[in-house]
Amino acid sequence: MNVRAYTLDFSVESQHVKEVLSSVFHTIILHRTFGKITYKKESTYSIGSLGVCDNDCNKIDFTYCSVNNQELAADIENEVTQFHSELRGAANAGQTRNGTIALEFYEKKKARWPFGGDVFTWESWEVRVELVSVTSTPEQQRRQEVIGTELAEKVFYITQMINKSDYLPKTPDIPNDIGNVYHTKYSDIHPFLFRMRYSLNLKPATQAIGKSPSVRKLLDYT
Repeated sequence: MNVRAYTLDFSVESQHVKEVLSSVFHTIILHRTFGKITYKKESTYSIGSLGVCDNDCNKIDFTYCSVNNQELAADIENEVTQFHSELRGAANAGQTRNGTIALEFYEKKKARWPFGGDVFTWESWEVRVELVSVTSTPEQQRRQEVIGTELAEKVFYITQMINKSDYLPKTPDIPNDIGNVYHTKYSDIHPFLFRMRYSLNLKPATQAIGKSPSVRKLLDYT
């Protein structure tokens, strides 16, 4: 099965990075999360209600919806903050102003002796970020309006694409297998298994000998 892959590009000031990424990733995960799944017996289960909340950006004129779950919000905040911190540090050091952060949804296949279980990604959302510098107040205000409009367009695109999906993993028939499809770490929700990774497009001159030309981190919320 081919991975459904999407790419979004943003050129933003450093102060807008976290709110842009939070808006994008929360929108995606909202559409990839169910309320708590409770099994009654084999092949029979109920799905609880999913709480949703509005989030007003502080530095951009934009409001986005997210799953109302503090644990999930903290996980996303953590990774967005780490990516922003590393990208800003690299920019200040003159290494790069470009980085990529991706959200991937995956599924685990049951292991068959003597082989291990397979893990495959079925959907990927990659966000490419370029940091720009703006010095004048009028230009900052103009950029703020532009990024708000651009973000609204990108979020609308996400909702269009995500609702056209031709494949979603099937909910397992037995509760012991639910961890092959959904995260089970959250108290009242079941999002599809996801992981986040990021990379910085470092200039060749900044690389140590034998090192990869990018810095990568992979986070798997199991």
